[in-house]
Amino acid sequence: MANAQHAPYAQQSGPYTAQTYQRKDEHKARTGNDHEESYVLTLHTDEEHHKSMTALRKRYFPPNLNKLDAHIALFRALPGSQLPRITQDVTSLAASQSPFSINANEAFRMRQGVGIQVVDQSGQAKSIFEKLKQQWKPFLSQQDHSFRAHYTVQNKVENDETVNRTLKELEEQFQGSRGQVLGLTLYKYDRGHWKKEQDYSFGGRH
Repeated sequence: MANAQHAPYAQQSGPYTAQTYQRKDEHKARTGNDHEESYVLTLHTDEEHHKSMTALRKRYFPPNLNKLDAHIALFRALPGSQLPRITQDVTSLAASQSPFSINANEAFRMRQGVGIQVVDQSGQAKSIFEKLKQQWKPFLSQQDHSFRAHYTVQNKVENDETVNRTLKELEEQFQGSRGQVLGLTLYKYDRGHWKKEQDYSFGGRH
């Protein structure tokens, strides 16, 4: 596996800064409220797997832009005005869901970075997404109408050589990371930061 020390070439390029980065329109909930509070729903995995993937993100993501641990996001722009409904739906789903296995196993090129695909042979991650999508369709952002399970380990890098070097290194050195999805986690979005609101353990466990 790629070593988790800081990569000498994982540097910021282009106009992005932590202060100026703004969400695109397709990344905002469809409520007609430009000042809508926004929430993020992710898969919650076991600690060992989480630490392994976060180490990769810390190695390759431009350090002055990296505000987050590694994550598998289901929905990225859930509106605060719908929070009671969202929490009720997530609580209900989690209570009837069992843990399942995943495998983060292959690097792929993104437009300005590199991701690691996540294989879920049981299909349960996609099933969770589709169930909630049907319930929340009227207010979902354009981005939240589709789901591909993955980790983003590098992004917002405009230098193609940097991105290609990251991809090559991961293809040669990353041996994969297996994990267990144990629940869901809801975060409040705050100018690029995610503040944890609540964990929802599968099977009603807390």
